Amino acid sequence: MNLDIFIEQAEYIASEEFQKWSVEHPEEDSIIRKLSHGGAKLLVGPRGSGKTTLMLKTYYKLSANGSSKNPKSSFPIYVNFKSSLKIEPLYKSNANAVYWFNQWMLFKVYLGLYQSLELLNIESFGLLKYTKSNIEKIISNIEFRHVELVQEEVLITVEQIEEEISKVLGNLNKTHCVLLLDDAAHAFSADQQRDFFEFFRTIKSRLISPKAAVYPGVTVYSPTFHVGHDAEEIDVWIKPDSVGYVEFMIGLLERRLPANVLKEFIKRKDLLEIVCYASFGMPRALLNMIRNFYKVSDDEDDEFNYSFNRSSVNSAISNSLKQTMAVYSSLKVKLPTYAEFISKGEQLFSKITELIKEYNKDKEATSQSVSIAISKSYPVEFGKVLDFYQYAGLVMPKGEVSKGREEGVYELFTIHYASLIDRNAFIGKKSIKNQDLAISLSKRSSHLFKKVTPQVLLGTEDVGAMFPLSLPPCDKCKTPRTDENAKFCPNCGAMLKSISIFESLISNDIDRLPLTSRRVESIKLNSNIKTIKDILMDTDNSELRKVPQIGPEWAKKIYSYAEEFIV
Repeated sequence: MNLDIFIEQAEYIASEEFQKWSVEHPEEDSIIRKLSHGGAKLLVGPRGSGKTTLMLKTYYKLSANGSSKNPKSSFPIYVNFKSSLKIEPLYKSNANAVYWFNQWMLFKVYLGLYQSLELLNIESFGLLKYTKSNIEKIISNIEFRHVELVQEEVLITVEQIEEEISKVLGNLNKTHCVLLLDDAAHAFSADQQRDFFEFFRTIKSRLISPKAAVYPGVTVYSPTFHVGHDAEEIDVWIKPDSVGYVEFMIGLLERRLPANVLKEFIKRKDLLEIVCYASFGMPRALLNMIRNFYKVSDDEDDEFNYSFNRSSVNSAISNSLKQTMAVYSSLKVKLPTYAEFISKGEQLFSKITELIKEYNKDKEATSQSVSIAISKSYPVEFGKVLDFYQYAGLVMPKGEVSKGREEGVYELFTIHYASLIDRNAFIGKKSIKNQDLAISLSKRSSHLFKKVTPQVLLGTEDVGAMFPLSLPPCDKCKTPRTDENAKFCPNCGAMLKSISIFESLISNDIDRLPLTSRRVESIKLNSNIKTIKDILMDTDNSELRKVPQIGPEWAKKIYSYAEEFIV
């Protein structure tokens, strides 16, 4: 069995396998058409919802037509901005940080231009001003904050990038470039996100149509960037209650799993449907759960066995939920100012699940609810918690419902199915039959939901007071900060130190990664790796490979965990 079939992130899959393993998104034709033509677009969806897959599909499709002399076919450039947080410390130490971040983005686009030409087997010698090796060196120097090593004469402008792209378009007899900017709002630095969207606005032109992948809830736009006006949003999150949902998810498995293995899963169709629904529209979560059914030894031998029964399904769903909750909880580290929001939000989410469980008790399998309706009259702090839920994929917004002048307007949210399954929220029984559970997940009336107010959920009338900002005190006099943007202490006037998100993240212990305690202990005992930074510095995995039972595949996986942690 090829373990690569379980790779979740599309950017880590080789082109040939990507084309073979990708299944068609229910709205794929419409989405790719929008990404392939003019107009600025924002692909919106939580982690694991398929944004990168759709961008790469667009990239490969346009590249397949790229060498043709068809002026109507756009020329694609794909750029992944996942590593942008590496530059964030400059915002704390360099007065020209914004300038260097913009240079980094421009050179990343330049490098993407070279990569597109290579994919098309087009000779770039003499066509472009800078060589690929020079560009890579500049990008590396900026990422490692060695900006003093970047020669002033090699710096570029948006106009120069447009000119270079124009040369390529002329060479190919094309008139338009699609700029696919993946993981654009991945970094949790609000300053960087604002500067990115200024860049996004600036680079948009008659020749260039930028498209960016962003998160719901946590993406910060610049003051001059207006969603809807400057870019159209495209929601890519696959809805579990949509027609053909289960067929889509099984289709994904058909592309990935050996035929004999898939055949065994399909024999237990009720269990397979439960797993598909528990993934909550996230292809990545589905692959993670299917991976749980395989038993593979730590020393990566070729012996594979699988177990697919109600017990193993419950365990896989529980593990998947833990991973989703870990994504949510990671915001405490990535957005430390909102640590109290995240902590209170964990308790609030459990309360919501319990309310749905009470609502469902003793109702028929066809009358079970998966939704909560929250009175819309809530303060901004409460709304922020709901935004964080959306980022992690814990809740799916379903629009508004009016309950008349007396009750007002409610916002409707579907709750992550894995949470409802794991906490026995259906029918109020622990031993619900497989068939009844599958029916509860697939059949319901849209009018069935629990109504609640934020005040009832939190047990207080003063909802805003429940969510204080977590700001570090003044280093000199220890006076608490009252404003996250304050530069000086209101008490003693001392300059307040700003903390780098990147440096804070990489200093975390490796026990923050989704590894067993036994694995963490073994890594610390048998290598010099103790922190996230140690893993990221181990670029050739030589330290990780010193650890018993960590071969090439596990070393690569652990390194990817560390990369994902900082974004």
